Amino acid sequence: MRLSQMGMLLIGLATTFGVIPSTAEADDGEAKCGNVSFQVSLDGVPGTYRMAGTLCRPKHDDEHTLQILIHGASYNRGYWDFPFMPQRYSYVRDANAAGFATLAVDRLGSGESDRPPGELVSVHASANTIHQVVTAIRNGSVNDERGRRIKFRRIVLVGHSFGSNISWTEAGLYGDVDGLVLTAISHDQNPPGAPLTMTDAWPAQFDPKFAGAGIPSGYLTTIPGTRAELFYHLPGASPAVIAVDEQTKDTLPIGMLFDQFTTYGLTQNIHVPVLNVVGNFDTLACQLPSCTGSGSIANEGSFYPADACYTQLIVPNAGHSINLHLNAPSWYAKAQDWIEDNVGADRDRRHGRCGRH
Repeated sequence: MRLSQMGMLLIGLATTFGVIPSTAEADDGEAKCGNVSFQVSLDGVPGTYRMAGTLCRPKHDDEHTLQILIHGASYNRGYWDFPFMPQRYSYVRDANAAGFATLAVDRLGSGESDRPPGELVSVHASANTIHQVVTAIRNGSVNDERGRRIKFRRIVLVGHSFGSNISWTEAGLYGDVDGLVLTAISHDQNPPGAPLTMTDAWPAQFDPKFAGAGIPSGYLTTIPGTRAELFYHLPGASPAVIAVDEQTKDTLPIGMLFDQFTTYGLTQNIHVPVLNVVGNFDTLACQLPSCTGSGSIANEGSFYPADACYTQLIVPNAGHSINLHLNAPSWYAKAQDWIEDNVGADRDRRHGRCGRH
């Protein structure tokens, strides 16, 4: 069964699916990592749901700045700490090496987090769960596995595709974070790759990977063998990476498709620095022949107010899943520098300054 009837709504499926980091604690170089969880609720639904994550603190953790990493649709937190050649493909490693703590979460409906009925997990609902996580961290009301309080002075949301949509929705509605790094998204609602999403997705319960997994109805995934054309620019990516990506894909709650385009105007409410990162050949975020042409990506900054200090970065020779292309480390490094300059301890917004120059 191919969900052609989803039509243009399946544009948002174009995200990267990672693998869940292994067990409770790992030593990523000098960073100490451990699994954490948050109890979150959905508006109008009784009870709470578990949201799982991995918190990594660099060796000299001063609790100043935390990056919350939000994966795209049908992925999980492993997108940010990919299990293949982590020295090249792990955003977490680069962020930790730059001195930033990271919290990579499994959104509700993905990875080790709970899977509510799929129709309940919309973009707005997901943004609210991230808001609940941000609030808990601001309050210091959650501890890590060692019993240490999780509390940071500054919080940056880092999203990929649907995770970027959730990030700008959270910031636009709640205004409780200090910066945004958005990747693989733009305000172009009709990119040329959209028709692929009409034929390359199906219900997760039909997929051999999820056979016997008890995935409830209302969840989607990509049809086996379709990820290369959806998410990659060749030869900018390794076939070995694409193979791992196919093996480790996750699920997408169908509710995300219901309101994804209703959030686009919320970027006008964002009054903290924004970095927008797009692969030059991302057919799901901008028009071709490249994202540097005359398509809507060239005007992306006009969707943000002046005090968002909008900065745009085009990653060459990369498609939608920019973390999984060969030159991923180049944008990782630039993102860490941007966060330090625009959100770090020396940032002074009182004078309207967009970073240090």
